[in-house]
Amino acid sequence: MGLRLLIADSAAERDAARDVEARVFLEAFGNTPDTMAEEYGRYADRSRFVTVLDERTGRAVGAARLILPDDAGELKTLTDVAAGPWQLCVPDSLAAAGLSGRPVWDVATLAVDAGHRRGSAGTEVVLALIHGLFRYTYDSGVPGAVTVLDDHVLRLAQGMGVPWIPMPGATSQPYLGSPASTPCTLSLGAYAAAVRERRPDLAPALVDGRFRSIAADPAELAPGRGADPWDLTGCGAGSVLEEVGQPAT
Repeated sequence: MGLRLLIADSAAERDAARDVEARVFLEAFGNTPDTMAEEYGRYADRSRFVTVLDERTGRAVGAARLILPDDAGELKTLTDVAAGPWQLCVPDSLAAAGLSGRPVWDVATLAVDAGHRRGSAGTEVVLALIHGLFRYTYDSGVPGAVTVLDDHVLRLAQGMGVPWIPMPGATSQPYLGSPASTPCTLSLGAYAAAVRERRPDLAPALVDGRFRSIAADPAELAPGRGADPWDLTGCGAGSVLEEVGQPAT
């Protein structure tokens, strides 16, 4: 029994993921429970959590929230970047990434417990979350992702070879307590090759899901896990429209 990478599927697993997300975002960015509810509450039924779970305690030591699009293709990142301070043209941003008219998912949060951020074990938690985001999204048939990343996390991810690319015209701006964050896109088809080329030392973890201290069963990252009892495919292929992103949250 130890650490396990999975898509939070049971109520207890989802609660554990939300708990570590809330703790980290309060500590790091001052996001109170009220702020988290205001920003993410309306996305609860469209959220999936990539989670590193401590089986001994049942607590999550890290989690990343994915938000799936609704029938109109709405995502938090897309609506946020269409508003201030960026006021980006979302159709142009998606087109520049080769994602125009194609389904994209939103990497909305990434949180690692303070006690698991240092040393090789902490690094593995981050690697596992990134691998889980890639594996679950790619295997779900989704070609791209969007995010607004704190610049420190963006530099960390790019240093690991993950090909997050700033949206055209996107500057680094304060965002939800982060002093500097940048909107980005990711082509999932380019992920594996980019990591293998830029960081071949990390490819076994980031691409293949092999870790020293974290168990990663591909079945626990399978498409459909983490869903409420409604059709996952309704939030996937074919739902993103070029007109998405005009009103902002």
